[in-house]
Order: sequence, then C-alpha cells, then structure tokens
Amino acid sequence: MADYRNHYGEIRAGGAQLVAVSVDPPDRSQALRQQLDLPFPILCDTSRRVVREWHIYNPREHGGIAQPAVFIIDPDRRVRYGTVDSVSKRTSAAESLRALSSREIVNLQRKRYIPQMRDWFRALRNLLRR
Repeated sequence: MADYRNHYGEIRAGGAQLVAVSVDPPDRSQALRQQLDLPFPILCDTSRRVVREWHIYNPREHGGIAQPAVFIIDPDRRVRYGTVDSVSKRTSAAESLRALSSREIVNLQRKRYIPQMRDWFRALRNLLRR
C-alpha cells in the first residue's frame, strides 16, 4: 500500500479514486492507515462478502483474508483492468498507472503462483495456530 501512497498524486491526476478493501475491523484498518500515512480510505469488509464475490478470498490465511489485488473500474462500472497477486509478488503502482492511462479495456489476468517451501511452512504454521 505504501507504493500506492507514493503514487497517489499521479493516480488522482489520472482522474481516478483510490480505495483499499480489508477484512480487518475498522480500528485495525485505521491504525494501518495512520501507520503507513495513507491518503486514501480503507473500506472494511469484515463479513468478507466483497472479497468472496470478487473471488479474492483466501480462507487458508489467518482465518480468511483478501488476496492482494488491484482493479481499475470505469465510471460505467466495468472492470477495465484487474490483477490478483501473491503475497510476495504484487502489481506495482506504476503498472497500475499504465493500465489507468490506457484507453482500452484490459482483460483480468491472474498471475500463476507456484508455492515455495516457505509457503508450505507458513501454511502449516497457520493451520496449527487454529
């Protein structure tokens, strides 16, 4: 999110609004927003309805979280650009800005992610915590 904070002025200059969506409760989202000095709001989806409907719900991490994702939505509510990333590899704000400045609709593409050994250990640790 800090990358998007650093490019916030360019995003706004491109005519876009920027919001983040989190499954955390409002107090945790607000604390993160203050800690990272984010100029954009974090919307709270504590019921996880939005992240499920957008198919970015990861039930295996910390009791269910959203996968990192970026969507650019036209004023007529069409998804013009979208990417769903992994925790370790994310779409940069610069790449999102390029998609924002594009005049054509970009198809939603999900990156293929092959889990590494540390991912298996993290998943096992999270499973044991429950």
